[in-house]
Amino acid sequence: MISSLANMLAHLKNCSRIKKNLVYIPYSKFKFNLALAFKKHGFVKQVSLLKYTIYRSEILIELASNKKHNMIQNIVQVSKPGQRIYWRRNQLKDKHYLGTYFLTTSNGIKTNLDPTCIGGEVVCRLV
Repeated sequence: MISSLANMLAHLKNCSRIKKNLVYIPYSKFKFNLALAFKKHGFVKQVSLLKYTIYRSEILIELASNKKHNMIQNIVQVSKPGQRIYWRRNQLKDKHYLGTYFLTTSNGIKTNLDPTCIGGEVVCRLV
């Protein structure tokens, strides 16, 4: 069984590879906040919430791109349902050259480049 986060990351990766700009993803609060974090760091151009009924909503994500390619080259899920990965603050400094890591913390979703990040569960890595 595939997790909903893995489904979202696979959608973004596949749409980035075929140079499709708009991605529709089923709504959850965590996925919406993660998409807003992608937007904050420039990987995504626009994020909007589409409500069809009370029970059905989708997230519309417009991928950011320069003239030749999309900003998302590769996206990898680090922490998985069977194996959770947690990093402390001192482990974040060693990983800055490998890409941008997104972490869930008690203060919301942060990146390894954020100086206020104290550590947390590593969700994914974007290159």
